[in-house]
Amino acid sequence: MPDPQFLTTDFLQTKRQIADPLADETIALIVEQEGPEAARKLFDLLIRRIEMPLEELPPATHAFVAATHQLPAWADWKKVELAHDLFLDHGPKFLIFLYYKSLPILYSMANGARVLVNTSRLTNKEQDLSIFARRIAETGQFLLDVMRKDALKPGGIGIQSIQKVRLIHAAIRHFIPVEHWNAEEWGQPINQEDLAATLMTFSVSTTDALAQFNIDEAPERLEAYLHTWTAIGEVLGIQNELLPADRASGRQLLETILAHQSAPSESGALLTQSLLQFSKSTMPSQRLERLPELLLQFLIGRERAQLLGVNYAPGCLGIVIPEAISAYFRWGERLEDKLEEPLGIFINEISRQLSKGMVRFFDRYKGRNFEIPEEFGKVWF
Repeated sequence: MPDPQFLTTDFLQTKRQIADPLADETIALIVEQEGPEAARKLFDLLIRRIEMPLEELPPATHAFVAATHQLPAWADWKKVELAHDLFLDHGPKFLIFLYYKSLPILYSMANGARVLVNTSRLTNKEQDLSIFARRIAETGQFLLDVMRKDALKPGGIGIQSIQKVRLIHAAIRHFIPVEHWNAEEWGQPINQEDLAATLMTFSVSTTDALAQFNIDEAPERLEAYLHTWTAIGEVLGIQNELLPADRASGRQLLETILAHQSAPSESGALLTQSLLQFSKSTMPSQRLERLPELLLQFLIGRERAQLLGVNYAPGCLGIVIPEAISAYFRWGERLEDKLEEPLGIFINEISRQLSKGMVRFFDRYKGRNFEIPEEFGKVWF
């Protein structure tokens, strides 16, 4: 668990030179035993499949799969169940928070944004912003996979998704051309600091967003959600000293990392443009096309939004709520006057509509649509 006393810039800088030894050794073993083309073939197989193709994995991966097939022994299954229940209640909102808060926060980290751009260009031949859309959609799919009921039981679909991500990351580190990456200055691609930040945006940032919309939740459920994600973090290969014990220390960890890494960058702005383009392409109505910029700015704050090239007036989402509700839901001012918590009502309804829009996203590379598991769809829609 991170000790605030030692949570310094120097400490975090050392973590930038550590990636994922177990997964990296697995890819290196494939290259040693079968050659670089076998590793490239595995990489292509993993990024083309939504599910983990266990039966098609080379023998060199078997030890890795066996070593990472379950949550750590310290994981509390009662808390995992609470986390699942929380996601079942707020899933559409959490997807929206992922796209308009978690990802933009990560994009504001200049060095981490750089590797995301390099990764997308490594796996796509297209040169326009559409090359990033698949990774954006995959991030949402990953969230849905790990939050399914029983997904985190040994060998479950969530565990397989985590294993798949680790192998993809290791392959990326192996195949990024040396001339395209300055490890001494930027750290290893997808290093421990970047992974810890990602974990915190998926957990603490997401649950904190509920309060931004005046949605109260039981503290024990919020802490259970963080606990579950720290358990996921260990399976993802994140070192224990970067796994916080509670939401307060998780928030402090993220804030310290952001102070260390936040900076304007071409990569961050490019990824943000792609995110907004993806968002607008899945919008249920063109009359809401201002919404992505407004949500992003509201959720991460104007200062951080400006790092990403987003400076959209008006700065307060509350100003546009009556307009958005009237335009899409046709509720009008009479209903707005009756709402005690308009922000909470707004995000609850709009997130359902935006989630439906995401289902229409078609990934030509995989030949599959974005998929919301039936257990969630029955409750949400």
